[in-house]
Amino acid sequence: MNFCKLAKLSSVALIMATTANAENVLRWTSQGDALTMDPHSQNESPTIAFNGQIYEALVARDIEMNLVPELAESWTASPDGWTFKLRQGVTFHDGADFTAEDVVFSFNRALEESSDYKEQVKTVSSIEVIDDYTVKLVTAGANPILPNTLTNVYIMDSGWAKANGVEKPQDFAAEEETFSVRNSNGTGPFMLMSRAPEELSVLKRNPNWWGDSMYPGNVDRIEYRPIKN
Repeated sequence: MNFCKLAKLSSVALIMATTANAENVLRWTSQGDALTMDPHSQNESPTIAFNGQIYEALVARDIEMNLVPELAESWTASPDGWTFKLRQGVTFHDGADFTAEDVVFSFNRALEESSDYKEQVKTVSSIEVIDDYTVKLVTAGANPILPNTLTNVYIMDSGWAKANGVEKPQDFAAEEETFSVRNSNGTGPFMLMSRAPEELSVLKRNPNWWGDSMYPGNVDRIEYRPIKN
């Protein structure tokens, strides 16, 4: 598993167990549950940490907090924005290919009124597709720190979102219930198996995760139980 992902978690208890079928299970507890599975609805620590096992961003931070590639392999600045070269051969949990179209969709979604990530992407005036694996985030002027603000702007499968009617983020304040609140389809190291808010959420290892060779691990399943007291 990617322990750089779990390093985002705070105030948690982690217990490793091996089941009868030799499956390595990570049992994880904390005082707070994720508020939603919608990756653009709530910019809140437990929600970011949980969704970060399922979804990924263009860039991430390593254990020393250095900016490192995630779904983008490299990025370069220009006077009017940043160009990102995307990682090829990545698939979403349902098998769909990850491409520039998903990045454009996700950033436009993060800019929606109901998004809690508008501040992170507010300087992006448009997103241009250069080719299937290159995108340019156009800004009003030079923005040398833009990549640093993108580590929690997770990328969704545009086809999955459109098929399930979740082109816009959940309106959390209005207590809106959408398909993306309890379901997910990311590119990350773990896939959502079941979700019972405030009770139990179960993730299983993504057998097709692009990062397995770079971040090898032995966790097959994560069981998360929030404990209030």
